[in-house]
Amino acid sequence: MFSTKIKWVKFADTVAELEEQLKKKPLKKVLIDGKSMLLLKEQGDFYLVKNKCPHQGIELTGAVCENGKIVCPWHHYAFDLKTGRGGGLHLENYPIEIRVDGCYAGIEYFSWF
Repeated sequence: MFSTKIKWVKFADTVAELEEQLKKKPLKKVLIDGKSMLLLKEQGDFYLVKNKCPHQGIELTGAVCENGKIVCPWHHYAFDLKTGRGGGLHLENYPIEIRVDGCYAGIEYFSWF
């Protein structure tokens, strides 16, 4: 049997660092644990989502956020930032934990134990 586990990967030292990264652009492409993601802040919360639309694999770098959703720049599919759901598809999203020693992204993986 296998189970799904989460590995926590530090990607910033402080919340202030995240704020600074998003000052110039509302969406920032980041590479965490070998995965291309978008970091964004919407309605006061930070989010990490996969930088690839599940519809046709287009990068979401040019996307916009509206009403708690990220909208693909190509076909305008909208995905809920909290659940990843939208248009009958699912956009991978990653939990963020703010800890005393930094900001961490939760990366799921499969384990045999």
